[in-house]
Amino acid sequence: MARRRSDRRTLTDRFERWLDFVFFAAMEVSFLSLPVLVLLLGVRPAGPVSAAALTSLSTTVVAVGSFRGRTLDVGAWPRVGQLRTMPIRSAYYGAVIGGGTHLGTVVHLETGVGWAVVVVPALLSVLALAALPRALDTLFRVSRASL
Repeated sequence: MARRRSDRRTLTDRFERWLDFVFFAAMEVSFLSLPVLVLLLGVRPAGPVSAAALTSLSTTVVAVGSFRGRTLDVGAWPRVGQLRTMPIRSAYYGAVIGGGTHLGTVVHLETGVGWAVVVVPALLSVLALAALPRALDTLFRVSRASL
């Protein structure tokens, strides 16, 4: 019986730690992708666009929190306050959210498949964000190379 309580406490602790990472990811992603989110306010058709944008934004937040907290390990993730990667993360998050919204909306409108506005942006977000640590490493390695 004592072992089960210990296991539950460990699971609860891990879940709370993950929620902390997701909470801070929500603040970071919302702030850094704000220009794209503002642009999406006026895009039509409003229904599919808003569904795809909400899916892109929420999937991005959960993915960033999961990757940064190493719940899903894809490599060394930049810290929230790391200033040297902030402009890159801002552009990257904006591109992921904007691209996911666009692709999900286009697939829905072309095929008529309703769930495309959820599945397509979610897949794009997770796959694109999983590549961020490698993209940053490559970018910094290239910038240090002598020409």
